[in-house]
Amino acid sequence: MPRVTQPLTARPTWDEWALGLAMAVSKRADCSRRQVGAVALAPDHRVLGTGYNGLRAGVPGCATAGACPRGRLGYDQIEAGSPYVGVEAHCPALHAEENCILYLSGDQRRGATLYVTDEPCPNCTRLLAGAGFVRVVWPGGETHF
Repeated sequence: MPRVTQPLTARPTWDEWALGLAMAVSKRADCSRRQVGAVALAPDHRVLGTGYNGLRAGVPGCATAGACPRGRLGYDQIEAGSPYVGVEAHCPALHAEENCILYLSGDQRRGATLYVTDEPCPNCTRLLAGAGFVRVVWPGGETHF
């Protein structure tokens, strides 16, 4: 009897694969406005850690508990990309990038690449460079430190 095999599909690049992981991680975000995921990979492409945007561990966020003043507002009231802190409708959540690096040691961060589902904000970019990451990749862009 002839053996039926599946046709070979193109194997994703490391960047494509890791961005896919970040997209899967973003599904856990507890935010009603935006779901962002992040994955840190070592230079040898091992997964070091993941993170998504939301309040600190154990505290329900805006999607499950309405806990975020900013999350209660629509885009017509506070536009996307506006400041998160220092405003009345502040966001108390940590960004996906911040949550990802919280549990990584300095040795793990040095030389690593972070994959994130959206372009990092200026504060996260500064934090990632200072934490020892050498590269950040998002759909449609990347930066090197």
